[in-house]
Amino acid sequence: MRIWKRVCALALAALLVLPAAASAQSYTDLPVSHWAYDDMTQAADLGIIQGVGNGRIDPSGTLSWGQFLTMFARTFAPGEYAAALSTGLAWDQAGLQAALYAGYLDSGDPLPVLQGGSLSDPVSRQDAAIILSRALPENAGVYGWQPANAASFTDWNQMDPFHQAAVSALADHGVVSGRTDGSFGCADTIQRSDGAVLLMRVLSLVDQVHYGEQKMVTVRVVDQTTGQSILPDQQMNVSVGDSLSYLAYQVEPGYYNYDGSYVTSISTACDIYTLAFAPMTQAEIQEAQFWEKVDRGEASYDDYWTQDFLLGYQGENPRKYLLLFGSQDKRRFSSKEDAEAAMTTITVPVWKLSNGVKTPSTMSLTVHAALAQDVTEIFTEIYNDPEQFPIHDVGGYSWRGDSATGEHNCGTAIDINANENCQIRDGQVLAGSHWTPGTDPYSIGPDSSVVRIFAEHGWSWGGDAWEWDSDISYGYHDYMHFSYMGG
Repeated sequence: MRIWKRVCALALAALLVLPAAASAQSYTDLPVSHWAYDDMTQAADLGIIQGVGNGRIDPSGTLSWGQFLTMFARTFAPGEYAAALSTGLAWDQAGLQAALYAGYLDSGDPLPVLQGGSLSDPVSRQDAAIILSRALPENAGVYGWQPANAASFTDWNQMDPFHQAAVSALADHGVVSGRTDGSFGCADTIQRSDGAVLLMRVLSLVDQVHYGEQKMVTVRVVDQTTGQSILPDQQMNVSVGDSLSYLAYQVEPGYYNYDGSYVTSISTACDIYTLAFAPMTQAEIQEAQFWEKVDRGEASYDDYWTQDFLLGYQGENPRKYLLLFGSQDKRRFSSKEDAEAAMTTITVPVWKLSNGVKTPSTMSLTVHAALAQDVTEIFTEIYNDPEQFPIHDVGGYSWRGDSATGEHNCGTAIDINANENCQIRDGQVLAGSHWTPGTDPYSIGPDSSVVRIFAEHGWSWGGDAWEWDSDISYGYHDYMHFSYMGG
C-alpha cells in the first residue's frame, strides 16, 4: 500500500531509505539464504562480478587468476581496466594488465601467474591476500569492527613472510578472520563467492576512507520491465556514500516508481549507475493524479480514503472495507449467514495438464460478489498469459468458524494447487506436501504469471506476504494462498 509515499517523500533525503534487495538481479543458484548473497549481489550490481549464463552466478565455482584479477581491476582499477580492454586484450589479460598498470602487481612478485602460470589456473587464498592487501587504504578502519590475530592461524607457519604480511594486514582490518578449524586455509583455492566477499569487504574500507568526497557519475534511468531508457543519461556531481534512493528521488520520471538496486550508495568502484524504475500501475497513477489535485486545491487530504485507487493496492484499507462490508470500519463478516449472503459462484478459464499436454478447461469457485468480476479477470489474464500456468484445483470462500481470522471466511482468499504449494512454518509443512517451482509445473514460483497478475490487481501472495522473500527455509509461507486484504 502506498499511503506513506506522500508523507515520506520529503524525508527521503534525510533518512536515506535503502532500496529493496528483492529488486536486484536474481540468480537461480544464489538464494537469499546463501552466506555470500549480500556481497555477491552487490558486486553483481556494481559490475564487479558477472553471471555465468542460464541465470546462474556459480558461487561455489573455483576462481581462476583471470577471473580474480578482472574482478579486482573492475573494483580498484576500473580506468586501467577499460584502457587495457581498449587495446584489444581479452578480458582476463586486461585484468592482469590493469593490476600491473595500477601498481597492485609487480612483475617481480613471486606469484604463479607472473612466473609462467596460466590465467586459467585457480588462485589460492594466500596469493589473493597479496593483491587484496595492496588495495587497503591508509588510515582504514576495521571491517565489522572485529580484527583477527593472523599469527594465531594454525597454518601461519606454512606461509612465507611475503604471504604472512599480506594475511596479517587483512586480518588486522577484519577482512579475514580464519576458518572454523582455526586455519586460514592458505593453500586452498578460492571460490567465486569467497572472492566477491573479500573484494566487497576491502571496498567497504576504501569507501569509508573516501566518504563524502565529490565525484562525477553517469546516471542512467531505465524502465525496469523493458530495460529501455526513460530519460537521457545524466551527469551528476555526487559524494561517495550518497544514497542511490536519494539520487532516484532527484531524477524520478513521472508515473514511475524507483525499483531499487542492491547497491545502496555511491562507491569509489563505480562511475555509472543504472536506476531502474517500474511503471506505475493504474492505481498508482490515479493516486499520483489525486495528489496533483490536492496540490491544485481541487481535493483535500480528507478525501484520500474514499478514492477507488485504494482498491488496487495490496493489503487492507478502509476503501476495501467499504466495498466488501459496507462500512469503512468493518473488517470481517459477523456470521456465516452474513457471509454466505454476500457470496457468488463464478466459472473461470484454466489450463489443465494431462500427460504433459496443456488443454483449455474451466473451473468454478465461490468468492465475494463484489470481487467476482475482478477474480474472473485475474484468471482470464492467467489463462491468456504465454506461461499457460496449469491449475488442477482452486478454492475460494470457506466458512472456517466464527473465530477464524483468515480471509476465506470473507470470500477474499483463493488457494491454487494446494498439494504442490504447501503451507509451511519454520520448516514444518502444515498443509500440502511440497513447493518446488521449476520442477513441479503446479508449484507457483515467485516470478510466475500467477503471482504477478494477482499483485497487479491488489492481491497478496502467501509465499512472501509475511516474510522478506519466498525462501522456504525459514519463516511462515502459504504458497497456495492469495488474499485481497493481505491476510
